[in-house]
Amino acid sequence: MEIQISDLRQVCNLLCTHLEQQGHRSVKIPYDYYWNIPNTVRYDVYTPPSNFTIGQLSNDWNELKNMWGSQHEPLFYGFVWLSAILRAIGETYSR
Repeated sequence: MEIQISDLRQVCNLLCTHLEQQGHRSVKIPYDYYWNIPNTVRYDVYTPPSNFTIGQLSNDWNELKNMWGSQHEPLFYGFVWLSAILRAIGETYSR
């Protein structure tokens, strides 16, 4: 699969606009810690994962803010942190 960056940006903008149109100017996530499946086994769907790690949404967000605030150079790993935040938003607001 290949995704154009411009298409990815449009989808992100569309979803953020949708939140705003529903009256949300901020998002509140009611939890902080989450289970994470290490990337070494995440995409091996034939082997059930067993070595889960713990992630923390507040830490993910702080890392992203540090990149955004120019305290650190952007990292590709920022997409991993962002994905945890976006998943939590989607799961919280789609109830």
